[in-house]
Amino acid sequence: MKNGDRTSFKRLYKKYHKPLYYLSRKYLKNEAIAEDAVQDVFIKLWQKREDLDESASVRSFLFTMLKNHVLNMIRDKKNHKRILKDLTLNEQQNPGYNPIENKIIYTEYLDFLKKALKKLSPAERKVFQMKSFEGLTNAEIAELNKVSINTVKTQYYLSSKFIRNYLRKHADIYSFIFIIFFI
Repeated sequence: MKNGDRTSFKRLYKKYHKPLYYLSRKYLKNEAIAEDAVQDVFIKLWQKREDLDESASVRSFLFTMLKNHVLNMIRDKKNHKRILKDLTLNEQQNPGYNPIENKIIYTEYLDFLKKALKKLSPAERKVFQMKSFEGLTNAEIAELNKVSINTVKTQYYLSSKFIRNYLRKHADIYSFIFIIFFI
C-alpha cells in the first residue's frame, strides 16, 4: 500500500471498516456521520501511505486516527452548540432580543470569516483551518505539511492576527465572538 497498491488498501478497508464504523457510531450516535468519519480516516490513511512506518501497527494507527477525528468532530459540535446556546440565552435574558436578527448576525460573521480566510496565503489558510477547525496539533500539522513546527506556529500566529484584525476592521463586534470561540 505504501507504494500505491490499491489491492492492499482494499484489503485493509475490508478488514477494518466495520470495527472502525461500530466504534465511531458508538460515540457519534449517528450512522451517516459515523460512516463519514470512517471514510475520512481511510482517506487520510491513503494520503499518508508513503509516510507509514512499516514496523508500526496499521490497526493502531487507524484506531488512533479515528479516535482523534471523532474527538475533533465532537468538540466542533460542542463549540457550535455553545454558540447557539449563548445566542439563545441572550434571547431569554433580553425581552427585546430578536432571534432572527441573531441568526443573521451569526451568518454575517461566518461570511466575514470566509472572506478573511480567502485573503490568507494558501499555506496560512491551511494551517489555520487545520488547527482551528480540525483541532490538529502543531506537530500533526507540521508532519502533514512536511514543514517545521516553528513554521506552523508562525503561520498560525500570522493568520490568527490577520483574521482578528480583519474582523475588527470589517465586522466590529464579530471579532469578540471570534476570539472567544476560535482562538
